[in-house]
Amino acid sequence: MGGDEAAQMRAFYETIKATRASHKPFAGAVATDGAEFIDELITKDLSEDVIFSGEEATGRYLDLHEAHMMYSNANFGERCDYGEYLERCGNFTATSRGKKFTTAYGTYLDGLIEYLRSFHARALPLQFVDKVLEASAKEFDEKWAKGECDGWEDKGVRSVDAAAIKSAAVDLSGYKTVDDMSKSLDVDAIKSALESMGLKAGGTPEQRAERLWSTKGKTLAELDKKLFAKGVVVGAKNAKATKEDVKAKEASARAVAFKEFQCTTLFKLLSKQLDATRTNVEKKSTLSLAELQAEAEDDDDFSDAATDDEEEIYNPLKLPLGWDGKPIPYWLYKLHGLNMEFTCEICGNYSYWGRRAFERHFTEWRHQHGMRCLKIPFSRAFNEVTSINDALALHKNLNQREHGAWNTRTDEEVEDAEGNVYNKKTYQDLVRQGLI
Repeated sequence: MGGDEAAQMRAFYETIKATRASHKPFAGAVATDGAEFIDELITKDLSEDVIFSGEEATGRYLDLHEAHMMYSNANFGERCDYGEYLERCGNFTATSRGKKFTTAYGTYLDGLIEYLRSFHARALPLQFVDKVLEASAKEFDEKWAKGECDGWEDKGVRSVDAAAIKSAAVDLSGYKTVDDMSKSLDVDAIKSALESMGLKAGGTPEQRAERLWSTKGKTLAELDKKLFAKGVVVGAKNAKATKEDVKAKEASARAVAFKEFQCTTLFKLLSKQLDATRTNVEKKSTLSLAELQAEAEDDDDFSDAATDDEEEIYNPLKLPLGWDGKPIPYWLYKLHGLNMEFTCEICGNYSYWGRRAFERHFTEWRHQHGMRCLKIPFSRAFNEVTSINDALALHKNLNQREHGAWNTRTDEEVEDAEGNVYNKKTYQDLVRQGLI
């Protein structure tokens, strides 16, 4: 064995151990009789086994329309079409932290995980997703402990004290009313100030401005705790902020982060199906209604074969049939020269339509059989030769060259008095004409 033999043996025995563990729950189980199994399949109603929706196309595409509707109508999401949702469905860092602790967001993640696991089990039944998710859970625990989870580097807990608020707060002493502040500060500046202070940054621009104005002239203890965003611990450096409060907020954040990590893992497992779904949605968005109906008819697996056989095809020009069983276009018929007939005498006067078919037939069985009947071996020198007499003459000429047959009149050489060399026939012709 090549490589590290100890590692290979260790992997071998680990595989045996896993196999035994998978068969242990079924110890003593007896396989059913084959005849009973076949009878069960025959009598079973196959209509109950339709496990894929029409949008999933027997496991080729994902059906995320329900998740898209929930994302578009919830406050944590945005209004977008289905194609845009497929581009951003695996990017959970784009959602603000304050919106992730809502019940709607947890329900959205639970539904997404349940559907992706169900689709994976139906489309890829031989790849056990539970083992992958177990390994993913261990990886999540390691990243969470090190603070390496995307978007959750602070483990969902942010400490805010008086010094932090004072350094991040906007100087509101120069404004007399909320309107003066709103005119001076733009929407992004107000939102950034609220986020830096650990306050909620959601709602309309007017609500955000009122929230920021309510902090004017107040200390940390005087601020309403309802103004702070989820996951923010007020006065964590003081004795008032207990460890239980921090642990509770961290546990809540960890539950949300774990669901996001599971969704990311499942999207990676189904990356091919997700890419195919995006491509299919983009393709359908460019098709007309007639093209969509034609595509639906082509994808229909329940067409009546008897009806298709009985249907008469209108083909007055006797054009060849294409891959779809319909006559090819006349311009394509002319382009490939299918209106040109080539007859081969060696093939028994068989006709070939089109230059391409004619050139290809020299290597096919019919022409090869005719050449064997003439006792002529296969050679590229006989390409484009379709007459029996021409083939025999060419074969005779090639044999003479191969065996070196001697012709006195054409092969014997003669030299004149001046040293010029001619073959015998040319020399005799020149002598008769008196030129030599």
